[in-house]
Amino acid sequence: MLTAIAGSAQPGRKVLLLGWAFVLSACFTSAQTPTEKSCRTVRDIREFVQVWNDAVIGPGSRSHVCTLQLLTPDARITGVVLDKDGRSTRIVETPQEFVSWYEKRPNETFWERTLHSSVEVCDNVARVTRTYEVRSSPTSPVTSTGIEDFELIRERSTGDHSEWRVFAMLWQDASPGHPIPRRYLPNPKHP
Repeated sequence: MLTAIAGSAQPGRKVLLLGWAFVLSACFTSAQTPTEKSCRTVRDIREFVQVWNDAVIGPGSRSHVCTLQLLTPDARITGVVLDKDGRSTRIVETPQEFVSWYEKRPNETFWERTLHSSVEVCDNVARVTRTYEVRSSPTSPVTSTGIEDFELIRERSTGDHSEWRVFAMLWQDASPGHPIPRRYLPNPKHP
């Protein structure tokens, strides 16, 4: 339709109309194509858990740029996995290996709810402990629960601003005989 209008216009206006058609086409195309959500930086450590959840929760096929931006390039993600006899094995991953696990499962959705979190800060280092439950959607049954311990460092970013980034993460899912300790769960009076 825009081409037909442009074709009937005067020569000088033809270029202008074609330019507008190109701009409108680009706007409609980008509105229909999923775009990268903007990545939030953590300037206030109390916001870390929410920013982390926003980055890691969702379909496996989502972009993992925000997750990688929350991790230092040399971060180590360590999982403690118990075998059927209760012996622990460590899984140590780089940031890219961590997000690759999700990328290999593009059709799965990962939804976590934070049960409880605590923050300890000493100048430019912080520790955030978070307990979670995992589901395939907000209303589906809980498939696992566990605990994550994040070690963060405050780094100078642009100008006078600084941001918190994860340089180590340690996690373990709860298992029969190894539940999440009560002190890491929400107060029963405050769900």
